[in-house]
Amino acid sequence: MIFVHELGHYMMAKYLGIRVEVFSLGFGPRLFGFSRGDTDYRVSILPLGGYVRMKGENYEEELSGDPDEFLSRPKTHRFAVAIAGPAMNLLLAVGLLATNYYVGVEVPVYLSEPAIVGHVTSDSPAKEAGFEVRDQILAVNGRETLTWEDFFLAVGTRPNERLTITIRRDEQTLQRVVQATEEDLDGVGLIGVSPPVSNIITALVDGPANDAGVEVGDEIVQVEAGELVVRDLPEILDLIASKEGEPVEVILRRDDELLAKTIFPVRIEDQVRIGVAISPAFPRETRTEQYGIFESISRAIQRCYQLTGFTFQLVGKLLTGTTSIKSMSGPIEIAKYSGRAAAEGLTALLGFMSLISLQLGIFNLFPIPILDGGVIALLAIEGLMRRDLSLKAKERIFQVGFLFLVLLMSVVIFNDISKNI
Repeated sequence: MIFVHELGHYMMAKYLGIRVEVFSLGFGPRLFGFSRGDTDYRVSILPLGGYVRMKGENYEEELSGDPDEFLSRPKTHRFAVAIAGPAMNLLLAVGLLATNYYVGVEVPVYLSEPAIVGHVTSDSPAKEAGFEVRDQILAVNGRETLTWEDFFLAVGTRPNERLTITIRRDEQTLQRVVQATEEDLDGVGLIGVSPPVSNIITALVDGPANDAGVEVGDEIVQVEAGELVVRDLPEILDLIASKEGEPVEVILRRDDELLAKTIFPVRIEDQVRIGVAISPAFPRETRTEQYGIFESISRAIQRCYQLTGFTFQLVGKLLTGTTSIKSMSGPIEIAKYSGRAAAEGLTALLGFMSLISLQLGIFNLFPIPILDGGVIALLAIEGLMRRDLSLKAKERIFQVGFLFLVLLMSVVIFNDISKNI
């Protein structure tokens, strides 16, 4: 992502005839590379960024006025060089997503379905607010949520906020006020509702379930006792606990087949159980999203636009203190999630790369001195003033920007360490 970003600066500078002295991936001392023409192409020791160094771009340099110097060029040329890096990242984000849509990407079916509650976590804000299974969530703070994806994005970006959620129950439209909580370490907002979850058996011990032929990986669809039928995990556990020595009918899904097992719960370690460990999981059914080239590009642009809006919302909440700074991640977390995405397959990795490229492009457009957005903001200020700021003033501005970036990097690396150790 950094290579593509710096390539944008490099290509625009070359196109405009500005001399590029160094194209580096990484910071610090040079590890290896090669020289061609006026440019040293290198890999440096600290792999936390990269840079393009152009002739005459530093304010402390003595300018000769040569046309190949960056600061000797008109403001329009300097603006074009500054904007080219973020623009390349935004174009790459769209291109990677469009590739996924064109090739075909597997997505969970439930994300595009109406947000009808299938599970309410016990002791959650939603439980306290009176949410019930089969409630349909219509809006969060007045913003329509047509699907589970809309709902997760609306709540996930509002941790620790008081939310007004509109629901439909039977023929009634109701409102519930709920205080979102924050997921540990990740800074994601939660209220404790989800689609109908799959109750996956993750472990077995010696007991009646093992004797009945239950296997790890089976999904408990429902449990029956007489006329009583339950599907939600807390209700399943309560029903089993109340039927010591009595038969219960456990309906399992194994691959694409439904199986019925009659099991007699017994007391294991002072609790009435059947001898399984269950882990709730979102529904595993997926569908393939695949489109033509123009539709793929259109959908990729729409998706990037949506994610950009949520990014600015999150930044606003960080600045106002309504969102925890723990929601920010750095190189350690990026490496971890890159590995997870790669393990899931090429489409997951391309999607993650698209997200990182988009974030890199957006971040570099913020008006922070030393970043591209800072250069653009300074050019705009000088344009409005109709004169250039003094070199000393510019030096001070960029020193402040450098200190801010050092502080920001320290915070995100501290966050990374606290999340992983």
